[in-house]
Amino acid sequence: METSSKRRRMGRLVIAVLGVVLMVSAGADIRTMGEAINKAGRQRMLTQRIVKDYCMLGTGVDPERARQQLQASVALFETQLAELAAFAPNDEIRARLEKVKRLWEPFRAAAMGAVDREGAATLLESDDALLAAAHAVVLSLEDASGTQTGRLVNVAGRQRMLSQRMAKFYICKGWGFGGAAQRHGLQQARNEFEGALTVLKEARENTPEIDRKLHQAEKQWNLFRHGLENEKAYIPLLVARSADKLLAIMNDATGLYAHLDGR
Repeated sequence: METSSKRRRMGRLVIAVLGVVLMVSAGADIRTMGEAINKAGRQRMLTQRIVKDYCMLGTGVDPERARQQLQASVALFETQLAELAAFAPNDEIRARLEKVKRLWEPFRAAAMGAVDREGAATLLESDDALLAAAHAVVLSLEDASGTQTGRLVNVAGRQRMLSQRMAKFYICKGWGFGGAAQRHGLQQARNEFEGALTVLKEARENTPEIDRKLHQAEKQWNLFRHGLENEKAYIPLLVARSADKLLAIMNDATGLYAHLDGR
């Protein structure tokens, strides 16, 4: 009983720590282009994390944690959308944010509605469109930045999304969504993550602190990848937690790149 209670406390601590990590700078005005690219990039991640958590709820994988993360992710998406709209430096970015808002409203309704396979199918059918719209905002902000560090903020931030996208594909197959398209999506995300990690490691702009974070990310990626590749057992809880650890590390790295772009 003591061990079980200790595990529950540790689980709640993990939720709280990761929530703090993702809420850092949320609710504050955006002051630099690096911060804007960071927050816009985090929106991409949230589209995938919301679906992942919804499917964790539906399949009974760590449901208390999944529900808290789902609710926090929805709230954070809306907060950041308002912040980005207030910051938007030109008409193109404002128009792209309006598209995100249009796609977000029905997506949010499905995410916060009844948890069933129909809802999961709706989210899985619409999350790529919302992800693409959010990504378009990032690209416009990167163009407006016109700096190499702005590009690095984008690339590092996208790794957060890929961590959650891979976990999403893995966990959703436990609810019967494991067709060829999902398998292809998972493999593509793995390839993109590895390619981008190489790009980041070779960036001349890296500071020693960034290099340390990328080393941590590489170590965590190897653990996460082994979980994804385990053909002997379906281990959604371990995969989800490993993905969240990778997300937290890459969130730190993205913030460091954003600081470079804001100097």
